[in-house]
Amino acid sequence: MSEIDEKEIRRRFEAISEFEAASEITARDLDRARERLTEQTSGQPTKQQRIWRTILKSRITKLAAAAVMIAGTMIGLHWLGDGSPAYGITEALELWKNAEIVHIKGWDFLHTGDDTQLQKFPFAIWYEKKSGRFKYWLPDSQGWPPVYTTETPRYRLHVSDGQYIMETGYRHSDSNSATPLVMFIKLSAFEQRLRIRTMKPFPAYMANLDQVKGFTKVGREQIKNKTVDIWEGVITSAGPFPIKKRIWLSPKTGEIVRIFTWIDAGENSIRWVALSDADTIEYNVVPPANCFNTDPPAGHKQMNTKETVVERELSDGGPAKFHSCIGFTLKDGSVIYGWHANNKPEESQAHLFTDLEPGGPLPNLPAKVVGLRPWPAAKGIILAGRHLTFTRKKGKFYEWGIYVSDENTPERNTFAGYEVISKYNFGPRPFFDGRPHSLGQDHELTINSEQEFDIWVRGAMAELSDDGKAPESIIYKNVLQLAEKIRNTFNK
Repeated sequence: MSEIDEKEIRRRFEAISEFEAASEITARDLDRARERLTEQTSGQPTKQQRIWRTILKSRITKLAAAAVMIAGTMIGLHWLGDGSPAYGITEALELWKNAEIVHIKGWDFLHTGDDTQLQKFPFAIWYEKKSGRFKYWLPDSQGWPPVYTTETPRYRLHVSDGQYIMETGYRHSDSNSATPLVMFIKLSAFEQRLRIRTMKPFPAYMANLDQVKGFTKVGREQIKNKTVDIWEGVITSAGPFPIKKRIWLSPKTGEIVRIFTWIDAGENSIRWVALSDADTIEYNVVPPANCFNTDPPAGHKQMNTKETVVERELSDGGPAKFHSCIGFTLKDGSVIYGWHANNKPEESQAHLFTDLEPGGPLPNLPAKVVGLRPWPAAKGIILAGRHLTFTRKKGKFYEWGIYVSDENTPERNTFAGYEVISKYNFGPRPFFDGRPHSLGQDHELTINSEQEFDIWVRGAMAELSDDGKAPESIIYKNVLQLAEKIRNTFNK
């Protein structure tokens, strides 16, 4: 088949979206879509373009995101392609999924500018699922791949006792000195329950390796008196760098005992550089005394205290005026996604939320999330956004869109998350001090029943309402029927 042209890609996108493709799809999107569609018809995978970019994490308000990124790199919060069976264990990896406590420790590999001269530094992570407590102890680095600029790396500490999260970091000066800082985050009762529900030491694909293409068994050995299989795969992700992982796990229990990660640091060819080695993974072990202690460490300047910190709501996007709140994937593959966009918070948006109909166009906000894309997926699947409902709290309006595809979406546990497709209105792009890029992990849930819908979807809407109530019309059956109605209009 001849290469799929730009016109055809745009036609397919416009068929399920409320806006013209020319206003949103970039050249990179077109290249990716063309690759996906060509691969689908030819059966031949295409080489993904590598894009280098530096992500500096210096502000204290970015510490949580930095911790998630670092931990994700260590334990695999990226995705491994699409498709065909490669793993022979039929049972899910129930051991770590049901473990109350998981302890992960090992080594991060860092350098000062020359990635052929690596040094390793220890890290440690604890999860206690039943209480929502966790602890990250990680070397501080800048950039991506990680680089340290001092004689030895400083360390960041992130600890949660279930209600409070304590985060340490550094404020860097022009003289390369750094002031150690500590701040607290207080979670609402809903956020506390949400963290317990979403806390996972490993991403879902590790329980679904029979659906992962390119992940192969490369050996077997003894580790700590256990016979384990060794599996290896190259990861494609929504980020700029391909990742390779080697995972040691028991063929009898599914117990993961070690994960080694490399990053492709080559600009024009593949060059694997060691990134981390999680060489110890333990389940249901007793944490050390005071493991989840949130007392500020000595010598750190306090940005706030437990007594002065303002409780963080579900909607807290920090300084960003265009941000995600939470998302829910329903059993039919449709997604309910709550978000906020107002680049002029001093001005009311009430007039923009009048005359809206469920299943109709999204409100005409200065920015909006018009689509979601499972990443990566075997096809160029896009879930197009329609209005479902809205809520209001303390003068802020929250759009709850329903996102539906005219194609069969893959099972939720076979991909890592959703890429967010945004559109900006009203002439030149407004300044929002940030925007949503992806949906997944901590603030996205899979909903399989009416009971779960009432607890989580209606609960989240109530959390972002002045009266503490969800809109009465938003019930499980109605939403599924609306999604099917929207899907049928796409098919027509």
